[in-house]
Amino acid sequence: MTAPKTTRTTKIKTIKGHKYAYDTTSYWDKNTKKYRKKTTYLGKLTNQQTKQYQPKKTTPPTPPNTILTFGDTHAITQTIKNTKTHQAIQTLTPNNQNTLTNLICYKLLKTSSMQHTQTWTNTNYITKTHPTQDLTSQKISNYLKQLGNQTQWHQFFQTYLQTITTTKENNNNNDNSSNKTGVIIDTTSLPNDIDFPLSAWGRHGSESQRQTRLLLVVDRTTKRPLYFNYKAGNIVDVTTLSNTIAELSAMGVKTSFALIDAGYYSKNNIKELYTKNISFLTRLPAGRVLYKTLITKHSASLEDAANYVVYGKRALYVKCVEVDLFGHSGFAYVCCDVRRKGDELTKVLLAAKEDKLSLEEIDAQCLGAGKFVLLSSERFLCEEVLPLYYMRQGAENLFGVSKCFLDLLPLRTHCVETFRGYLMLNFVCLLVYFELKVLLGDEFSVEEALLELSNLFCCVYGGVVVVCEPTRRMKRVCELLGVVLPKTLKL
Repeated sequence: MTAPKTTRTTKIKTIKGHKYAYDTTSYWDKNTKKYRKKTTYLGKLTNQQTKQYQPKKTTPPTPPNTILTFGDTHAITQTIKNTKTHQAIQTLTPNNQNTLTNLICYKLLKTSSMQHTQTWTNTNYITKTHPTQDLTSQKISNYLKQLGNQTQWHQFFQTYLQTITTTKENNNNNDNSSNKTGVIIDTTSLPNDIDFPLSAWGRHGSESQRQTRLLLVVDRTTKRPLYFNYKAGNIVDVTTLSNTIAELSAMGVKTSFALIDAGYYSKNNIKELYTKNISFLTRLPAGRVLYKTLITKHSASLEDAANYVVYGKRALYVKCVEVDLFGHSGFAYVCCDVRRKGDELTKVLLAAKEDKLSLEEIDAQCLGAGKFVLLSSERFLCEEVLPLYYMRQGAENLFGVSKCFLDLLPLRTHCVETFRGYLMLNFVCLLVYFELKVLLGDEFSVEEALLELSNLFCCVYGGVVVVCEPTRRMKRVCELLGVVLPKTLKL
């Protein structure tokens, strides 16, 4: 005889005008020889067609006298609420904000894989303020797929960039150019061996490797991250500039100045920047004919006392000359780094005999020692052009934060949707890191401040939370962040 089947269905009930989802299980009762039903409440219905629902909030039972880490996540969550990024972050997975908050805090505080997030939350006060049902590795992967939704991306950046633009306009009401933004555009490689369409062979420096390209746009003045995107590893930088400026324009960012790397130098890019009336500064690649012409023509007169410039602890010669940039009037800044020239000359002359170089070859290599050329659509003072160009370090520093502090690498995703969600999570963490860094100033590094606050604990007595006494340094960190440290809290 075939055993009676057990069936499960999702039923929708309407109570006082609101719809709720219930899990209904029909099973055979051996004792009564009849079918019975067991109903379990799932949550409030959010989509009638797909029967999606918002899971009911469940708070795990709290054992008495629990000691939890309090200070670090309390400071992070309160800082997020107090800053301009909060509204934009709320557009991401609005029905699952607790998971996002947990992952943001984990990546800012821990360097291990996200598969250990659940273990970490069990020892932190965040498990009380932002409870989640499951933070296992599989659940996090599923969540990253949701976070990588393209519609959410557009909504997030539109909200975020609109907030930034509005704030800038309010701070510069008397400035006619306040609605325009100078940007730094840079890319970095994300080496990986993942088998998906965005992983391809490309060059990073002198090496060829399987990679994906990560593009970052940074505000020239504030160094604030504005936007990011990703490209396949075999797409060269010169083809991405036009699209990036168009995407920024579509989201309300009017670019007035672009500080770009040598990889973006091409005829089409330069002409488009002129056409759109966007000023620019970039480095001229050494392989270009214009570079060789400028070095040959101006090397003899470059090292003149009238051209010397001091930048930090570097001594340089800088000479400004007018050049034709694909039919447009531009300016070239021929530069010579004195220390770098000495190092390179020494290297060339020591290797000359071993390589059996001719006198002409030695002269050719010595001619370019320590020299580089910057190109711009505007004329700057020679003392101004180097500090302006090295603002690019703002983007490079943020890449460093992403790769080292936020553990962007190695990539462990295996599909495009999860990859997009992982990059979005990293970008949001980068925004929070930036906010913390600005508030802390030079008094504390972000790492130092969060480590200090990780030693602030709380004791949970049933429904009452007692925060331990903070040290002077803990109080100072919270004062800089604008975070209030309560003495007691109620759950």
